[in-house]
Amino acid sequence: MRLKILLISLILSLPFWWGMNVLSENLNDVWLGKELNRSLRISDRQIGELKLEKQVRQRFKNLKIDAKAAILVEVGENNNERILFEKNSQKPLAIASLTKLMTALVIFDLDETYAPSKLIKITKQAVEQEGRSKYKDLTIGGSLSVKNLLYITLIESSNDAAFALTEPIGKQGFVELMNVYAKEIGLENTYFVNPTGLEPDNLDEEKNASTVRDIVKLTKYILKKYPKIFKITTKQSYEVLKPDGTLHHFIPKSTNELLGEIPEIIGGKTGWSPEASGCLLLVLDNPEEEESYFISIVLGTKDRFAETRKLINALR
Repeated sequence: MRLKILLISLILSLPFWWGMNVLSENLNDVWLGKELNRSLRISDRQIGELKLEKQVRQRFKNLKIDAKAAILVEVGENNNERILFEKNSQKPLAIASLTKLMTALVIFDLDETYAPSKLIKITKQAVEQEGRSKYKDLTIGGSLSVKNLLYITLIESSNDAAFALTEPIGKQGFVELMNVYAKEIGLENTYFVNPTGLEPDNLDEEKNASTVRDIVKLTKYILKKYPKIFKITTKQSYEVLKPDGTLHHFIPKSTNELLGEIPEIIGGKTGWSPEASGCLLLVLDNPEEEESYFISIVLGTKDRFAETRKLINALR
């Protein structure tokens, strides 16, 4: 009798357990379906990113840059780099007034020696530097603050102001420091002989030289340690003041013609010399990614602004 009852109970419970198995299988199928859908969505996004990456690379692949050397780098989180375009990126070339970025770095790092309000007397040697001011030359025996000389150096690209900034420690000692910093930053193919970027009359003599790869390293270092250097370079005009607060002269515009034209610019520096030809460094904010920016550099070109526009337009 008990066996009969057990068998009947077992038979009656079979539909229940079968139903539970079906439910379990259905739940597993739903979970599996969701996971597959989620995976497919991730894959779709990744595919979209890959397609965009391919399009960007194709644009740069077909880009013709006439500069002797050029680079465009995207810098993201944790200083990760993605090189979008490069040409002769390891070739040492004359860099003209891009030199003045290292000059400014030394000034900022030696903050006790170069307090912004410290007055520097202008010497005959400073005034004799090649490249006259478009607006007003410095005068022998006059004095200007470190701040004003630095702004003239970076905005007007003044050679006499850059040289004057070496006076507190002497030109030779200052240039030695420039090369020390270059080594510390890891600029493997960079060398300085003066704080201005001027070239010697004898082209066989040593001159300031670097590579676009090294200038990328220098740019990243400045952005991390002394971002105010690049902030100064975004000023389109500046009033240079005498120690008594009166106007020494007015700089109506920067040497960087792209300021105002390209709103993403957060820093840059121009350069030109007979051997270096046109040079231009730009740092641009990346509006599509937080903590991301672009570094664009061209060296050795007849039209530094047109060549830079090519690189930036390829981004868009």
